[in-house]
Amino acid sequence: MKDVDLRRLRYFTVLAETLHFGRAAVLLHISQPGLSAEIRRLEKQLGVSLFSRTPRTALTHEGETLLPEAEAVLTSADRFASASAVLASGQAGVVTIGSTATVLEQGLLDAIAGLAEELPDLRVIVEELSSAESFTALREGRVDFACGNAPADGPDVTSTRLTAAPFALVVPTQPTAALRPVGSTAGTASSPQRLADCAGLPFAVFRRSASPRLHDTVRALCGEVGFTPALTYRTRTWRSALDAVAAGLCVSLAPLSVARAREGDDPRVRIAQVVDSDLRVESWISTRTGATSQLSDRIEQAVVDAFR
Repeated sequence: MKDVDLRRLRYFTVLAETLHFGRAAVLLHISQPGLSAEIRRLEKQLGVSLFSRTPRTALTHEGETLLPEAEAVLTSADRFASASAVLASGQAGVVTIGSTATVLEQGLLDAIAGLAEELPDLRVIVEELSSAESFTALREGRVDFACGNAPADGPDVTSTRLTAAPFALVVPTQPTAALRPVGSTAGTASSPQRLADCAGLPFAVFRRSASPRLHDTVRALCGEVGFTPALTYRTRTWRSALDAVAAGLCVSLAPLSVARAREGDDPRVRIAQVVDSDLRVESWISTRTGATSQLSDRIEQAVVDAFR
């Protein structure tokens, strides 16, 4: 049997409701002979009689049995059409974002919260990844957006810079004996006030394998004031780096927004200096060229707005 025409199912349900070919034809905007012909074609296709015509129009036993099924099919079809319309309008769907912890903390989580309020039918899946991991996932199609501290590379990728924030020197409020120049046992440990005072002190910094750009930027910032940092604590997240600072073991350079958030929550750390330099920590959002839609455009704009 060929697929049943939804239009004929709708004719069937309206006629079943009115039990009058003339009134049903008016409601369906079709001629009465045309409606009669379509019902006969449906009955022939199904192999059963849906209506008895004499002495008046009435549902047969088969018609009564099939009517709820026809109504369910039409309801599902209407839901399908409505869902398609919502998707086409950019108001619903499933989107996966690969992001570094830094971008999440700087504004991406706020953007996702705003989208949840604005688009309740949107489902956002977030995977916390390094920049390199998120770029690979984007190219392989495992995420729809990649957020990191650099633009994703490749001719098939489009990137937008979200922010370029200064670094802050974060120091412990209660330094331990570990906070001395590496190799030195003399003197009393104390927290430095400026980046230039940090020569020889143990540093917490991103592992280069986790974020080459951040690692190299921290080294370059130290180089601007005349020293190479002693990279004693090499981490994958700012949280781990600042945990080491809070323990009084080292100092660190962190994005200003991350440093302020930690300083506000943790009395064991403080911002000693906001570093005045053209070298900044950048945040980017990248997507595959040609993979845009109303929904993806809307999400990207919401993320960009959250970082303004």
